[in-house]
Amino acid sequence: MNHRKVTVGRSKNNDVVLSHSSVSRHHLEFFFDGEGNVFLTDLNSLNGTFVNGQRVNGSIQLSAFDVVKAGASDPLPWRNYATMDVVSNYSNVAVEGNDYEVLNHEKNQNSKRGTLKTIAITLGSLFFLLGIVYFFNEYSNSTEKPVAVDPDKPNETGTQPDKKNDGKITYDFSCLEDKDDGGTTKVITVISEMEDEVSKTSGPEVSIEEEENVGDEILKQCRNEYEFISKGSQINNLRKILYLLVAQITKPKGFHYQIHLIKSDELNAFTAGAQIFITTRMYEFCKSNDELACVIGHEINHNELGHIKQQIQKQKLLGQEGAQLASMISIPFNQKKETHCDFTGIDLAIAAGYNGCVNIGLWKRMKKEANEGDYNAMDNLFRSHPYSEKRAICSKRHIKNNYGYECEGN
Repeated sequence: MNHRKVTVGRSKNNDVVLSHSSVSRHHLEFFFDGEGNVFLTDLNSLNGTFVNGQRVNGSIQLSAFDVVKAGASDPLPWRNYATMDVVSNYSNVAVEGNDYEVLNHEKNQNSKRGTLKTIAITLGSLFFLLGIVYFFNEYSNSTEKPVAVDPDKPNETGTQPDKKNDGKITYDFSCLEDKDDGGTTKVITVISEMEDEVSKTSGPEVSIEEEENVGDEILKQCRNEYEFISKGSQINNLRKILYLLVAQITKPKGFHYQIHLIKSDELNAFTAGAQIFITTRMYEFCKSNDELACVIGHEINHNELGHIKQQIQKQKLLGQEGAQLASMISIPFNQKKETHCDFTGIDLAIAAGYNGCVNIGLWKRMKKEANEGDYNAMDNLFRSHPYSEKRAICSKRHIKNNYGYECEGN
């Protein structure tokens, strides 16, 4: 294939026409160099071009697993554009949501142009269907493990839980309770559930944009504090895992996720407003991509389950200082939220083809790393996170109850 350029935007003189209101008239362009390399350039669009959730400035080279979005429109099937030669010779491809139609430049009613139009529609539809089949075969329904990007971070081998086909998953938090806690853990869980209900019914409205603005502020702070690793197999590995996990969210809220690898000796991962941060220590601590998938899936669900939203609601109701005080008071109530994210993180990992059982071993190693010691009921009242041993037990029980699989060797 010779090199070619494909323009994308709202104007009908583009090769690919997007009718979404967030798309500029001339939004972006792709350049295929004929040797398998693809370059993307943002044409100073108003609402931005995003690759894997990260806004593009200028031009970048794309890799096979990159997700490209123009503004807030649906992801572009850009891999198909390389084979749109016949279509683009005669027409533009208009995209609205997931529907495609061919738009003629001229209203020529002669039979030859009508025949070409029919051919163009047929080919456009065929390419679209092939793209859908490729996507689902590659990312959603594959029975094989996802391909590892980082040679130093292999996939887990051996048997693992099968994906859920019926979608029926239950979340049981009784695993957090302990015979020595005098019923306090159950009370904490109940109060946490009450807090969630109040947030849903009486809390002030918080938009996705507001949450992402908070994430942008956290990103700015982190850039001042940490060194970011923006190139190499490690960050590419994290981006691929993030993409595969996000693709499995059944009812996405609409976040534009970005993941960052920051140099730090702290064993940590955290998130706010769809910005996910993994420290180099955490990356090294995880033995496999499967463990990384469970960690990243956990952070994704802090956003999807509305935990960041609740903190913003507290700020709106109480002000900055009041929200900080409320967070201090409700620290133990976060144990249920953390466990919920463990569960849903495992679910995303398994759905993406990873082994969720590794979350058990991960938390057992965390216990040793943190020198936690044995369970203490009084200490538990003031913990923001459950004991690592409890998290391992909860993970194992969740997989057995929902996937009918007894995790071994964890």
